[in-house]
Amino acid sequence: MKKLLIIFFYASVSAFAQPKVYRADEFEAKVMPPRLQNSEYPNLSRVSDDGRNNGVMKYDLELRKLNFDFRKFAISKQIDLSAFEKKYAMPINLLFKEQGKLEYIVFGFNRMVVNKQVFFDTLNANEDKQFRELIGNYFQNADFSNLKNTQKCSIYTSVALGKELRKNRKNMISTIEMAESCNQPDTVKSLVLNKLNLEKFPDVVFRFKNLEKLDLSDNYIEQVPKQIWELKKLKQLSLSGNYIDYSTFKFYKNKHLKDLNLQFTGMAELPKSLKKNRKLEVLFVGNNKIEFRKNDFRRMSNLKALNLYNVRTEILPKSIGKLKNLEELDLYHNELKFLPKEVCELSKLKTLAVANNQLWNLPEEITKLTNLQTLYAHHNRLNTLPTLPNLKLLDIGYNLFKVFPEEVYQLKDLEEFDITHNEIMDIPEGLLALNKLQKVFIKGNEFYKTDKPDDKLTKLTDSLEKRQVMVR
Repeated sequence: MKKLLIIFFYASVSAFAQPKVYRADEFEAKVMPPRLQNSEYPNLSRVSDDGRNNGVMKYDLELRKLNFDFRKFAISKQIDLSAFEKKYAMPINLLFKEQGKLEYIVFGFNRMVVNKQVFFDTLNANEDKQFRELIGNYFQNADFSNLKNTQKCSIYTSVALGKELRKNRKNMISTIEMAESCNQPDTVKSLVLNKLNLEKFPDVVFRFKNLEKLDLSDNYIEQVPKQIWELKKLKQLSLSGNYIDYSTFKFYKNKHLKDLNLQFTGMAELPKSLKKNRKLEVLFVGNNKIEFRKNDFRRMSNLKALNLYNVRTEILPKSIGKLKNLEELDLYHNELKFLPKEVCELSKLKTLAVANNQLWNLPEEITKLTNLQTLYAHHNRLNTLPTLPNLKLLDIGYNLFKVFPEEVYQLKDLEEFDITHNEIMDIPEGLLALNKLQKVFIKGNEFYKTDKPDDKLTKLTDSLEKRQVMVR
């Protein structure tokens, strides 16, 4: 019986074992060297050498929220990370065993080389003790279920320590103290109060009745008071990097706000009240995991620039075609397998960024975008290209082209072209006819993988370089 109790005790301890915390040098000396770490715990947040896979983008939203909650946790424990002696980003490597169980927390680095100088991340004794206890207490209770990984792995992140020095600039208020001591608030048009570890919306903002720009990015603000809509001249607002409580934050009808940045704010869907910003021209809602509704982009016809970078979407609502004045559309790092033909109704579109998706082709209707000058479509699965005669910049690197797309030779205004890392055999000699070319990127194709230099390739490169075209 006693033996059974002992076995049960050790089984219980093992089941609820807490992750161990090490400094990087301790971990290397006592547990395992870096080479073994890399093989035992593959790093999911490292960009692959061939550029085709980007694990950082896979987990960046989760890690950003994890870091936000970590700093909030530090504040709740009355530990001010900005008060640490030295300013740098402290690396943290989280090593997981099977079934997503956190096994080790490794912080710091053995050494860092900057401009051939070697630096060591030396926390003083008190800081080391504080930080070690803090990350141990926080990460052992953190929820990693959204990582959905069942194999051994590691994920890298970092935490900013030390205080960012604020440079006093003429006609710019960048601290709460400066805002409170200002004796002519009616003359102030810009407040830049980012990265100040603010836990709540600063009431001092409402002193400045003629404010046009308000930057509160990268703080810890969750509640935004409705009084913000009393700033009738506010044109530009950034709340990026604050995890906003959208159940209480509402937009009120206005005709003054033109530029709105809500990246990294924990947005799950576009607020319906967003349409009340009648004159909105620039909207950044990227880096949020957004589930779109079919009418999300109705009554937003004044938009000129829309950022949907890394919103984890597989499909765009058809209402995106209602943005008749849109000139820039950023869809980088999503999961799109096709573009809706409604995108091709954006007749004023000048820049389209659809890189790092899963697109097999571009819609035939895209040829209607006669104002399109810039197309970023790298890191997809394209093997054909429609005719887009007015392009000045075209990036279709890291796709599946086996044959050079002849449509490129029709781009008489083309200035910059990238078709690196495809599977093209034939040397694109027709590039010589594009007289406005300034930069060409063609490496990583089959015609570069020969034992000896190809005469045609050498001639092409030499001819372009004689015209001062950069060839890579």
